[in-house]
Amino acid sequence: MSHSEESVASGSNARRVVTGLGEDGKAKILYDDREGRVETFPSGSNFQTVWLTDRVPADVTRETNEDPTKGEKLYQGPVNDGSVGVFVNFPPGARAPMHSTKSIDYGIIVEGELELELDNGEKTVLKAGDVIVQRQTKHAWHNRHATQWTKVFFVCIASASSVDEKKN
Repeated sequence: MSHSEESVASGSNARRVVTGLGEDGKAKILYDDREGRVETFPSGSNFQTVWLTDRVPADVTRETNEDPTKGEKLYQGPVNDGSVGVFVNFPPGARAPMHSTKSIDYGIIVEGELELELDNGEKTVLKAGDVIVQRQTKHAWHNRHATQWTKVFFVCIASASSVDEKKN
């Protein structure tokens, strides 16, 4: 089986292929692996940060070819005014607590189903292929399936101001 045909079970790291610029100014593959920063949380959920930037627009010169996911910092969403691409794997029965982020988050359900709950009590179930646009609202996630993992890919981009700041 070739590298690109390898099966990836939910809960495991996805393959990431990162391109950049070589010394000659031409495109090249910098990373082709199943790495990035991987963190496991008490719920059993795990995050695989595949790439992040510290600002938007991002600096993509060859001087920025070093893997930014190798830092010590725990996942907190976009760094400063940047962006992050992250896989989140929810084991059966896992629940993420009510929270919000200071970012706009685009999430794509890759495998399984996930219940989204808002702080007003509204709930909806997202299935593979569905997309969520999370705009700094308080929310919780719950994988209600008894045996199936759920895999979601999020692109999170720092937002200009906090919704909570506007309430004051």
